[in-house]
Amino acid sequence: MNPVALSVGQLIDGCRRGDINFRFSAKSSAIEGIRGHQRVQQSRGEGYLAEYPVSIALKTSGMDLEVGGRIDGCWFDSARGLLCIEEIKTLRVEVEDIPEGVLDSYWHQAQLYGYIVGTQIGAEKLILRLCLYHLDKKTETVLERVSDLKELAAIFFDTVGFFSTILGRRQKWVADRNASMRDLAFPYGKFRSGQRDLAVSVYRAVADNRQLIIEAPTGIGKTMATLYPSIKAMESSDTSRMFYLSAKTSTQALAQIALKDLTVAGGSLRSIVITAKEKICFSPGQPCHPDHCEYAKGYYDKVQDTIDTMLGEAEHFDRSAVELAARRDRVCPFELGLDLSRSCDAIIADYNYVFDPVVYLRRFFDSKNRDSIALVDEAHNLVDRGRDMFSAEVNKESYLAIVKICQHSAPAVMKAARKVTRAFLGYKKRYEIEFKEHGYITGYEIPEAVVSAMQTFCSSAEEELRNEVYGSFRDELLSCYFDTLRFLRTAENFDADYAVLFQHQSKKHYLKLYCMDPSRQLGEGFDRLASTICFSATMQPSEYFRRMLGASDVANWYRLPSPFSPTNLQVNLAEYVDTSYKGRNQSLTDLVDLVQCVITAKPGNYLVFFPSYDYLQSAVHLFEKRFPQIAIRVQQRKMSDEERQEFLSAFEDESEVCGFAVMGGAFSEGIDLKGNRLIGAVVVGVGLPQIGVERDLIRDHFPEAGFEYAYQYPGLVRVLQTAGRVIRDDADRGIICLVDTRYRERRYLDLLPSEWEPRCCKNTSEVAVNLDSFWGQQ
Repeated sequence: MNPVALSVGQLIDGCRRGDINFRFSAKSSAIEGIRGHQRVQQSRGEGYLAEYPVSIALKTSGMDLEVGGRIDGCWFDSARGLLCIEEIKTLRVEVEDIPEGVLDSYWHQAQLYGYIVGTQIGAEKLILRLCLYHLDKKTETVLERVSDLKELAAIFFDTVGFFSTILGRRQKWVADRNASMRDLAFPYGKFRSGQRDLAVSVYRAVADNRQLIIEAPTGIGKTMATLYPSIKAMESSDTSRMFYLSAKTSTQALAQIALKDLTVAGGSLRSIVITAKEKICFSPGQPCHPDHCEYAKGYYDKVQDTIDTMLGEAEHFDRSAVELAARRDRVCPFELGLDLSRSCDAIIADYNYVFDPVVYLRRFFDSKNRDSIALVDEAHNLVDRGRDMFSAEVNKESYLAIVKICQHSAPAVMKAARKVTRAFLGYKKRYEIEFKEHGYITGYEIPEAVVSAMQTFCSSAEEELRNEVYGSFRDELLSCYFDTLRFLRTAENFDADYAVLFQHQSKKHYLKLYCMDPSRQLGEGFDRLASTICFSATMQPSEYFRRMLGASDVANWYRLPSPFSPTNLQVNLAEYVDTSYKGRNQSLTDLVDLVQCVITAKPGNYLVFFPSYDYLQSAVHLFEKRFPQIAIRVQQRKMSDEERQEFLSAFEDESEVCGFAVMGGAFSEGIDLKGNRLIGAVVVGVGLPQIGVERDLIRDHFPEAGFEYAYQYPGLVRVLQTAGRVIRDDADRGIICLVDTRYRERRYLDLLPSEWEPRCCKNTSEVAVNLDSFWGQQ
């Protein structure tokens, strides 16, 4: 067996002590930190070795380990006759303001490197040096120690011993997990039609460390058909954990249910749901600092005992379980969830924990071990989510607010914020003609003057935030600071895939770095993983997703045909109703009459989906006026989880409910209304995203298929996902009615599933005849 590779950084991170102290970032950007390192390294004399790689092999607690990393710099100090090991830390704080625990971790890192190098060269003593480089002042503070190798050996083996104890427990658990999964039968007994083929394909891809993109019909049971083989294959692929990625809490809940079912069936598995910090924080609005949050105080001293207790009590951890343990032991719930995830086999989380360049979990992906796999559910969403993750936006009015509130209390911040607003105005003035003509400015070059002003603002904001001011002033400053920081980090990745967009909306001036093509950065996320399984009911047209998803050129693409009888589904195309923006008002009466026709042909549960809330409200108003005797339920804007659940709970087997909802919203994906809980769906429109400058930028970026990539394909994906709510298993029967005159066109008809047998209808009477024929066959 290959030795376990550990980085010095992993050892330091796993052995931290003391408090959480995340009041603010000490560096405005990774690029600035790298440049600071390089500036120091280049200033050193001849014989200085920068980024010097070191490693050492050892055996401890029955495990073969290889510990390594890169020393920032080392050289032989001829005056003292000793080798000097230097660690460089770039900061924006004064040395005396560095928390004691942070400074200890800096020394700890130098000590571990010192032992590795000292052992290799046979040195009895070494010079350990910390260079604390202030990014703004361009000054160095140097701290030195002369350390004995025996002293360093004690520290090294104490650190490795602590870490290897935890690692040993984890390896034992993984061995038990693999043994339990080896002969574990499929937990639901018989596979559904097509489900076994899907599971076999997933197993082979994970075992061979490959990427697999699957299109499989809704209702086939993709959740268990991907989880079960993935966990079974983890032993042969030598991977440690699996990420189950989904943007929807409902889909995440289904994954956790499936994992619990695997445990009930005899599998030894641990899973955790990662909850966003803003949702789980016990002290919202307070800094992550022991003086202001009791759950930060002594966190690293207590957390391992908390984790050990939790692992002894349960195997699956959702938000409530994490919160309960965190309150009991007075530790931060968000950090507890992340630290507990190291001991779990399955991590259920949002896409951003793997793909977002700012948020992704470096604890799993910054080592040379590619020992994680990912199951990406509803993978069709990843393209637009990628655009969101890789873009950044700020507005001038946020800085104007900072100017106002900092006028007397923080003049340096006020001055820096004012500089940003002036840079905004300068950018606008430079393209004044375009702005007056279109109401926006687009470009393909970084606005350097704005970026420079933002860097100054971040430095001033960090300095002020260290003064520990609180209240609404701090909240506004912190929000503006983080938005600016994300903008600067996005600017570091700016390339030909990006555009600059400046526009005036809702009385605010926005500047956005917009990622038109997310494929490169999505590909970087895939590269962090040993294997990736992307799956969805809608991955067509395949050429679009092959171009946009960022998957490897050698990824396997697999499409499963629908296992359900075509006689169980009737698809009607109401091609006589014009749902375009210009035509929808005139056709509204035809539309509501069509809806009434569909839902009265057979009493039961139906959903009617609209492309926007405004369109929905217009239809609801006319429907209630024309058919007051028919009760309907209407999706509201920004419904809470409880309100969404209440909406869905009305759809029972024996009920007769008609729900009006928005396409692309909470009820068009990730809900499972089997049997008579849903027998029909009316989908209004072809799902085109709202026409706007961002979509037009995408259109212009892909001249070979601009309209298709920007509008048509994303729209049809929404339609097909929405329509997929109807048939969920082989016993379901139902109808789909797609409403739009554009279904007369071949370019739309060709994108419909091949197993569908759509019926083109020229009026409501033809729809009624088709429905009577279909329902009469029961």
